[in-house]
Amino acid sequence: MRLDGLDLNLVIALEAILRLRSVSAAAAETHLTQPALSRSLGRLRDHFGDPLVLVSGRELLLTEFGAAIHPFASRLLNEARAFAQMRAVFDPAVETREFSIICSDYVSLTLLAPMLGKLAAQAPQVSLRCLSIDTSADLAFARGEIDFRVIPEYVLSGDYHSCRLFSDSFVSVVWSGNTRVGDTLDRDTYLSLRHVATAFGSNRFGSHLEQFLAASRIDLDVAMVLPSFSLLPQCVVGTPHVATIHRRLATLLPDDAPLRVLETPIAIPPLVQNLQWHPAREGDKAAIWMRQMLLAAAAEDIVPATPAAR
Repeated sequence: MRLDGLDLNLVIALEAILRLRSVSAAAAETHLTQPALSRSLGRLRDHFGDPLVLVSGRELLLTEFGAAIHPFASRLLNEARAFAQMRAVFDPAVETREFSIICSDYVSLTLLAPMLGKLAAQAPQVSLRCLSIDTSADLAFARGEIDFRVIPEYVLSGDYHSCRLFSDSFVSVVWSGNTRVGDTLDRDTYLSLRHVATAFGSNRFGSHLEQFLAASRIDLDVAMVLPSFSLLPQCVVGTPHVATIHRRLATLLPDDAPLRVLETPIAIPPLVQNLQWHPAREGDKAAIWMRQMLLAAAAEDIVPATPAAR
């Protein structure tokens, strides 16, 4: 199909070349031979009257015009994909779609995993793809490549549609053999202990807890930093350290785990998790159905007000 002289099939090649900055990588992604992709690049150059990319060693550099049209190509392609996925009638029983969700391992364990049973019963061919929270995933979401993201309220963007999913509080976990901690945990002891904490991505993106601590000017002595909430309890076993985790996550700890769950002695504000989606998914019946599934799963997950005695 041509529009103003441009073969729209070339947009797929254009977006891949501009994003990957490699003819060979773009050819592999688009399932074309390198000569075929090179011919597509030549046709694109003729149409736009610009080289689009220039060879610099082993990589391609975008020209000024190539950099300018890159976001337009990405948006056009991703909106076309969303458009192609739309159906007048949606039947989850026969749907074969994969939904992508940016979320932490905490959300995967406490929200998505418990939902899988109902998902399997209602939509046996629907699948979920969970993506780690990082800068590259956020950029892909902004381009419309990813369906949803579950994020804390403090990083919620007004540029996208969103709704509240659930809130959570925090507890602390220590090894059952930790002699520095008794049946309760007071503030002085908590601050004197070394902590196992989290940070995400190469830029050390802080969690809700770390953001609160920084804003409150509370400095913890951190013994280990992990890109995973679910690994925190395991890493305090056999140590005199402490980890502060979500209450929902604490309810999933095995009863025989050598851990004690205690109330955290500092007033951490509740964590509010929000579901956010790209505008291209707003009228998509399949995406609307998945949003409803996620909201229903969040509403059903009732967490005890206090941690289980250990």
